[in-house]
This record gives sequence, C-alpha cells and structure tokens, in this order.
Amino acid sequence: MADTLENNSECPSSAKSEASAGGLSMLESSMQENQQDGQVVFEDPVFAGFLQDGLHSLRLEDSLIDVSLLVQGQSFQCHRVVLAAASHYFRAMFCNDLREKHEENINIKGIDADTMRILLVYTYTSKVIITKDNVQRMLEAASLFQLCSLIFLFKP
Repeated sequence: MADTLENNSECPSSAKSEASAGGLSMLESSMQENQQDGQVVFEDPVFAGFLQDGLHSLRLEDSLIDVSLLVQGQSFQCHRVVLAAASHYFRAMFCNDLREKHEENINIKGIDADTMRILLVYTYTSKVIITKDNVQRMLEAASLFQLCSLIFLFKP
C-alpha cells in the first residue's frame, strides 16, 4: 500500500446525482460576484446535505466514533462534534470543563432509549417521525437537549 494519496476526482454517485439534479442554473444562482475586487462567492446549495449524509454514514459504520451515550442499558455510538453542533446541552457538556468532556461513556437520564434513538436519527438526518404516542416524549427530550429546531416544530 502506498504512503501517498492519489488525486482521485471520482465522487460517490449520490454526490453526482445531487449536484446534477440542480443543474447549471442552480450553480449560477448561488454565485455572487463582488464587483469591487473581482471575487466570486459560491454557496453550494447541496453540500450541507452531502456533509450530513456523510456524518450519518460514518455513524452507521461506527467510524470515527468518540462517545457512547448510555440510555436505559442501551449504548448509542455518536460523534461529539455532531452532538455539540446540534444541541446546546451537548455543546455545554463537551465544550466546558465538565467531567463528561473526556469520558467515552456518558449516562443520560431523563429520556427513554427509543426517544434517544429517534432524536439521534433526527440529529444526523434532519428527519423525525412524530406520532401521537411519542409527541409528548419528543417535546420533553427536545427541550432537555435544547434542540431548538425540533422544539420549533411543536410551537403553534
């Protein structure tokens, strides 16, 4: 195996289809030219979704996992950076001098394992299934973990 990286322009097929789905007009509409200095600012409308898909894939593959959340005897493998980016609760836990900052296994209380699983799917995919059976638990858990975007779903 070589000790160097090769320049490989191959992209996963999902990235190609996302990029081509928008077509050239999407790319053109997301570019802004600064007339004063000639710079072009490009905002990629699909990259955030591609990045989120990649993080979700890494979690499913148990790759680069750095923390386990223990809820009712179940272990949920996660990435601290994803949790901290999505949740003020986890940001405070991991970015301040709390003991959990360096622990690999963290006990989470005040939530059941099924609700934790649903919240983690939401955190990694932006998709959540709300039912009449879980709506109250989901609101309580979203409030506990300060998942503001999810809390707003419950606001009238």
